[in-house]
Amino acid sequence: MLVTLKAVVVVGLAALLCAVATATNGDDIRHAQQFTPLVAKESRRTLALTESGMITAVDVHDGYRNAHHLQFITMEPGSVFLPVLLHADMVFYVHTGRGTVTFIGEGSEEEIDVVRGDVYRLEQGTTFYVKSHPDPARERLRIHAMFGTVEGLSAGVYSNISDLVLGFDDNILQMAFGVSAETIRGIKSAPATSPIVPLFPSNKMEEPNWKEEIIEALFGVRGASDLVNKKKNKKKKSESKAFNFFKAKPDVKNANGWSIALTRKDLKALKGSHLAPFMVNLTRGSMMGPHWNPRASEIAIVIRGKGMVQLVCPSDASGKKIKGTAAAAKCQRAKFKVEEGSVFVVPRFHPMSQISFNDETLVFVGFSSATKNNHPQFLAGKRSVLQVIDADVLAAAFNVDSSVAEGLLAAQGEAVVLPNHRGGCAVEESWSRRAMEAGGDDDKDV
Repeated sequence: MLVTLKAVVVVGLAALLCAVATATNGDDIRHAQQFTPLVAKESRRTLALTESGMITAVDVHDGYRNAHHLQFITMEPGSVFLPVLLHADMVFYVHTGRGTVTFIGEGSEEEIDVVRGDVYRLEQGTTFYVKSHPDPARERLRIHAMFGTVEGLSAGVYSNISDLVLGFDDNILQMAFGVSAETIRGIKSAPATSPIVPLFPSNKMEEPNWKEEIIEALFGVRGASDLVNKKKNKKKKSESKAFNFFKAKPDVKNANGWSIALTRKDLKALKGSHLAPFMVNLTRGSMMGPHWNPRASEIAIVIRGKGMVQLVCPSDASGKKIKGTAAAAKCQRAKFKVEEGSVFVVPRFHPMSQISFNDETLVFVGFSSATKNNHPQFLAGKRSVLQVIDADVLAAAFNVDSSVAEGLLAAQGEAVVLPNHRGGCAVEESWSRRAMEAGGDDDKDV
């Protein structure tokens, strides 16, 4: 009898997970003010677009008190993202390409070379610029950047160094830099430039002397070529190197995939930050087990593949709240498909699960909004919080026989990154995805 009950539980749990994953798209979503769990790649707004590169952006809310700004910076080989002053903390991930990030803090100037998979943090108040290395294969440097809490930042997340200088009156600039009035008039009359420009403009050596004077005054170097090539002004290599997801040992790894979540112990530059990077790599037909974060919200970017994300309301699985209450405004229940370029948000305390299709891997990189004492709590698998609850108490919580509760916990042999034992759910999800792409009914039974 016990074996039969266990089998029923295993089958029932698998069916439940499938039902949850195939719920109506956006089922009973109750949007908090400014909160949306999914932002498609097509929804990004363009901030800059030139032959040298492009910057797009999205703004997201974590469902509680924090708003965050994300930028997607694409740089052609041999280009430079011009110096800016950060108004908020920035954590960035290098999606493709190679480059050098130079940053100036309190009287010091450092640089780090970055490659695909690297992640790093720059503090608010830092001035930085980025150079994309020349590449024979013409691979672009693509950076995904997330900025800390941005509500109340009337000046945006950063400002161009040139704007900070040129905002002053001519006579103030002339006195401050000790240059001629002609120099000031010349630089102020120059046309505005894009935030991303070629590293070696063709007319660089033919520019008037007043630009050389300003560069010397601002950066303490003789001539533009010294600023670019650094032949006479060597930068200090940062002692805190970038962390590379693909070169590090995962926190969890098995046949179903792997995951890494960083702390300040892994990356010194995270000290004092409220943003913590993570990456999850799910093989085909796998899932990140249902879990929640007790102290952090998550904002993630899909960098490869397609899959499903499920969010559950933490106080009522049905999502049915009393209208007009704060809980009704914040409580979210949603299911949505994600693909490369999608941004999805999971508020604190909301149970979540991510599932890859049978014919797709699913890889996403993200940033949790808190780094202190946040230990994800899992509902299923060997690390399930249910494992430490007395069997009789657990049975009472589900209103089932204790043998059923024991069977529920004994069925899953893996932890964190889980396999799809039956295959049916992922097959159905794969079918559903193809049907939707073909214009079919997403909720049709199979």
